[in-house]
Amino acid sequence: MEKQVDIIDQTNTTPYVEFDYNMGTLKISGKIISENPVEFFDRLDSMLEKYIQQSKPSFVANIHLDYFNSVSSKGFLKFLRKIISSRESIDRVDINWFYQKDDIELKEAGEDYSFILQYPFNILEFSEKN
Repeated sequence: MEKQVDIIDQTNTTPYVEFDYNMGTLKISGKIISENPVEFFDRLDSMLEKYIQQSKPSFVANIHLDYFNSVSSKGFLKFLRKIISSRESIDRVDINWFYQKDDIELKEAGEDYSFILQYPFNILEFSEKN
Protein backbone atom coordinates (compact mmCIF):
# COMPACT_ATOMS: atom_id res chain seq x y z
CA MET A 1 0.00 0.00 0.00
CA GLU A 2 1.35 3.39 -0.97
CA LYS A 3 2.00 5.63 1.99
CA GLN A 4 -0.30 8.64 1.98
CA VAL A 5 0.93 11.40 4.26
CA ASP A 6 0.38 15.14 4.19
CA ILE A 7 2.77 17.31 6.16
CA ILE A 8 2.68 20.95 7.17
CA ASP A 9 6.12 22.06 8.24
CA GLN A 10 6.47 23.91 11.51
CA THR A 11 6.94 27.68 11.25
CA ASN A 12 7.54 30.39 13.83
CA THR A 13 3.77 30.72 14.29
CA THR A 14 2.29 27.32 13.41
CA PRO A 15 2.96 23.73 14.53
CA TYR A 16 4.22 20.69 12.66
CA VAL A 17 1.37 18.61 11.28
CA GLU A 18 1.48 15.06 9.94
CA PHE A 19 -1.68 13.43 8.64
CA ASP A 20 -1.21 9.74 7.79
CA TYR A 21 -4.24 8.68 5.78
CA ASN A 22 -3.39 4.97 5.79
CA MET A 23 -2.98 4.83 9.56
CA GLY A 24 -5.79 7.27 10.30
CA THR A 25 -3.58 9.44 12.50
CA LEU A 26 -3.07 13.15 12.84
CA LYS A 27 -0.13 14.55 14.78
CA ILE A 28 0.00 18.23 15.70
CA SER A 29 3.06 19.40 17.64
CA GLY A 30 4.51 22.78 18.46
CA LYS A 31 2.87 26.13 19.01
CA ILE A 32 0.06 28.04 17.34
CA ILE A 33 0.55 31.77 17.77
CA SER A 34 -0.53 33.11 14.38
CA GLU A 35 -2.63 36.26 14.58
CA ASN A 36 -4.50 35.07 11.49
CA PRO A 37 -4.57 31.27 11.62
CA VAL A 38 -7.39 30.87 9.07
CA GLU A 39 -5.11 29.50 6.33
CA PHE A 40 -3.55 27.00 8.74
CA PHE A 41 -6.92 25.69 9.94
CA ASP A 42 -8.27 25.63 6.37
CA ARG A 43 -5.41 23.27 5.47
CA LEU A 44 -6.24 21.04 8.48
CA ASP A 45 -9.92 21.03 7.48
CA SER A 46 -9.00 19.97 3.94
CA MET A 47 -6.87 17.11 5.25
CA LEU A 48 -9.67 15.91 7.51
CA GLU A 49 -12.20 16.11 4.67
CA LYS A 50 -9.89 14.06 2.45
CA TYR A 51 -9.67 11.40 5.17
CA ILE A 52 -13.42 11.36 5.86
CA GLN A 53 -14.11 10.74 2.17
CA GLN A 54 -12.03 7.55 2.35
CA SER A 55 -14.57 5.97 4.75
CA LYS A 56 -11.99 4.59 7.16
CA PRO A 57 -13.07 2.90 10.42
CA SER A 58 -11.02 4.93 12.91
CA PHE A 59 -9.17 8.17 13.46
CA VAL A 60 -6.69 9.25 16.15
CA ALA A 61 -5.63 12.85 16.76
CA ASN A 62 -2.42 13.24 18.78
CA ILE A 63 -2.21 16.84 19.92
CA HIS A 64 1.09 17.83 21.43
CA LEU A 65 1.04 21.62 21.75
CA ASP A 66 3.55 23.78 23.59
CA TYR A 67 1.40 26.89 23.45
CA PHE A 68 -1.49 28.51 21.58
CA ASN A 69 -2.85 32.03 21.71
CA SER A 70 -6.48 33.07 22.15
CA VAL A 71 -6.98 33.81 18.43
CA SER A 72 -5.77 30.31 17.55
CA SER A 73 -7.84 28.70 20.30
CA LYS A 74 -11.05 29.64 18.50
CA GLY A 75 -9.87 28.03 15.25
CA PHE A 76 -8.66 25.02 17.19
CA LEU A 77 -12.03 24.61 18.91
CA LYS A 78 -13.77 24.72 15.53
CA PHE A 79 -11.36 22.11 14.14
CA LEU A 80 -11.83 19.82 17.15
CA ARG A 81 -15.59 20.13 16.73
CA LYS A 82 -15.16 19.03 13.11
CA ILE A 83 -13.09 16.01 14.20
CA ILE A 84 -15.79 14.97 16.63
CA SER A 85 -18.58 15.45 14.10
CA SER A 86 -16.70 13.15 11.71
CA ARG A 87 -18.06 10.28 13.80
CA GLU A 88 -20.97 10.30 11.35
CA SER A 89 -18.52 8.78 8.83
CA ILE A 90 -15.86 7.22 11.07
CA ASP A 91 -16.72 4.60 13.67
CA ARG A 92 -14.07 5.47 16.24
CA VAL A 93 -12.52 8.88 16.93
CA ASP A 94 -9.88 9.27 19.65
CA ILE A 95 -8.33 12.53 20.74
CA ASN A 96 -5.08 12.28 22.69
CA TRP A 97 -4.15 15.59 24.32
CA PHE A 98 -0.53 15.59 25.50
CA TYR A 99 0.82 18.07 28.00
CA GLN A 100 4.29 18.43 29.45
CA LYS A 101 4.69 17.45 33.09
CA ASP A 102 4.01 20.48 35.30
CA ASP A 103 2.30 22.44 32.49
CA ILE A 104 -1.03 22.80 34.25
CA GLU A 105 -2.34 25.39 31.76
CA LEU A 106 -2.08 23.03 28.79
CA LYS A 107 -3.50 20.16 30.81
CA GLU A 108 -6.48 22.32 31.76
CA ALA A 109 -6.86 23.50 28.16
CA GLY A 110 -7.33 19.88 27.06
CA GLU A 111 -9.79 19.28 29.88
CA ASP A 112 -11.66 22.47 28.96
CA TYR A 113 -11.93 21.49 25.29
CA SER A 114 -13.18 18.06 26.32
CA PHE A 115 -15.81 19.65 28.58
CA ILE A 116 -16.91 22.29 26.07
CA LEU A 117 -17.25 19.71 23.30
CA GLN A 118 -18.79 17.10 25.61
CA TYR A 119 -16.39 14.50 24.23
CA PRO A 120 -13.83 12.43 26.17
CA PHE A 121 -10.20 13.31 25.47
CA ASN A 122 -7.30 11.18 26.65
CA ILE A 123 -5.30 13.71 28.70
CA LEU A 124 -1.75 12.35 28.77
CA GLU A 125 1.27 13.66 30.64
CA PHE A 126 4.73 13.36 29.15
CA SER A 127 8.18 14.35 30.29
CA GLU A 128 11.18 15.44 28.23
CA LYS A 129 12.51 11.87 28.42
CA ASN A 130 9.48 10.50 26.49
